[in-house]
Amino acid sequence: MKRKLLYLAQAALIMVLFYFCILPIIMVLIYGLTDFSVIDQNLITRVWELLENSLFVSITVTCISVILGLIVTFTLKRFRFWGKGILKVLMLLPLVNPTFVGSIAFIMLFGKRGLITYRLLHLSISPYGWQGIVILQVLTLTTLAYLLISASIEKVDFTLENAARNLGASELTILFKVTLPMMLPEITAAALLVFLASMADFSTPLIIGGSFRTLASDIYTQITGVYNMQTAAISGIALVIPCLIAFFMERRIRNKRKYTSETSNPMDMEYQYVSKFVKILMIICTIGTVSFFVIEFSFIIIGIFTKNWGYDYTFTLQYLQIAFSKDLRPYYNSVQLAFITATVASLLGSVLAFLIHRQKIIGSKFVDFICVFPAAIPGVLFGVGYLVTFKYPLFGIGKYIFKDAPSVVLLGTGVIIYCICIARSINMPLKTGYSTLEHLDSDLENAAYNLGAGKIYTFIHVVIPMLKDSFFNSFLKIFSSTMTTLGAIIFLLLPKNKVAIQIIFQTITSESLGTTAALSMMLSLLNLTLLLVFYLLINWRSVLEEIERRLPCKSN
Repeated sequence: MKRKLLYLAQAALIMVLFYFCILPIIMVLIYGLTDFSVIDQNLITRVWELLENSLFVSITVTCISVILGLIVTFTLKRFRFWGKGILKVLMLLPLVNPTFVGSIAFIMLFGKRGLITYRLLHLSISPYGWQGIVILQVLTLTTLAYLLISASIEKVDFTLENAARNLGASELTILFKVTLPMMLPEITAAALLVFLASMADFSTPLIIGGSFRTLASDIYTQITGVYNMQTAAISGIALVIPCLIAFFMERRIRNKRKYTSETSNPMDMEYQYVSKFVKILMIICTIGTVSFFVIEFSFIIIGIFTKNWGYDYTFTLQYLQIAFSKDLRPYYNSVQLAFITATVASLLGSVLAFLIHRQKIIGSKFVDFICVFPAAIPGVLFGVGYLVTFKYPLFGIGKYIFKDAPSVVLLGTGVIIYCICIARSINMPLKTGYSTLEHLDSDLENAAYNLGAGKIYTFIHVVIPMLKDSFFNSFLKIFSSTMTTLGAIIFLLLPKNKVAIQIIFQTITSESLGTTAALSMMLSLLNLTLLLVFYLLINWRSVLEEIERRLPCKSN
């Protein structure tokens, strides 16, 4: 009886995950291909051109961001120089900013009335086009590449490099034959996530792209401007194909070979064999990258206190007054959404990691695929999937059965916002949970079983403490990303459940840059403050120990 109940519970779990992670994309495919009368040569040509634009921008951004991420990683992890700690902190600035804050700063500096182009260089050039999109996406996504790649450099065994060096290999040969292959899984993961983020970005092309459009921006325009769901679904199908190809290519590369090391390296270990010229060049490149982040952040602050950017640079507080006079409930909604999403997704992902990795539940590989699948889908397309799926009764399947049932639907409720955010975020705690469990011996659990402990007791008192760090790391990352992410939820929000990031996006075109800058800074500071509070609550013991260690000892 217990075994039957266990199988039923596992089947129910798979069904729920399938409903919220895969069904929406299947519905987009069905929705886009049900009426072939709208698919003509003009539409195919138009979608193909948009696909070419999207691929051109995304591939360019991916190459530049990954290369910059590698340079910054080697510089900050393997070189010693003054100010390295400050640069490490400043590299994280883009994580707390809304995704389109860079667009605001770009217009302020390089727009037709920009500080650099107009005031300093006396030029009246337009900053809009694919070049602006590439620059802004590179500045935003380099941090993501850096975070992923930097985690791998500690796994590179220096003894392998020294062995190759003793055998007469050049430093360039060691880099390409030893070091980079050991880092390949993280490099390919970084390339995949940067590519997907670039393909899914609709706000930057809308704000900076001018006449240059991408598939993601076209989907947004078709839904909000033209109200053509059919065309949006067809564009979505074109968008998902290269994303899935990239996703499966990355998994194939990662699973083809295992790159492991028996030892990890000290955090402060320095490369001794790099020439001084190369070292200085890499430090300059890193400082230049970080400088763009600082300039971007600084000019957002300056724009808040400037009366009319590009015309009148008089000091003013009116934009702060306007920002604080607005309804601040969306900021509360953002915090609530981010906190609940981070908590549920981190907990569910950690539990699933244990069930798949340790318990080997039925269809474990399929469950893993279901949980990872949303990560391969651009957020804007995932939002379209929820839009066309959950507007029908019975979680979407009411379109096919009980067609006359009352329209009790998820669409238009706050529940659907939480569902899509959790579905999009569950991949991270699942993967970090895998990584943690791979390094933990299962003998601890077996010992608990041998002493008479049940599975639930063992999970609560043995497994959860082991997954604590994985849970909290995922919580902080998901909280931060949910606070500043708009793509997946923009089509599902109603006036009653608006979030701050949506309000900021709307003010870019409807109000002054000063108001937008003020609202953006409020969200960034709120995000940063809450992350700091959560970090201190999670790590209060280690923080106190570090403070006591740094305080001078009192003599009796």
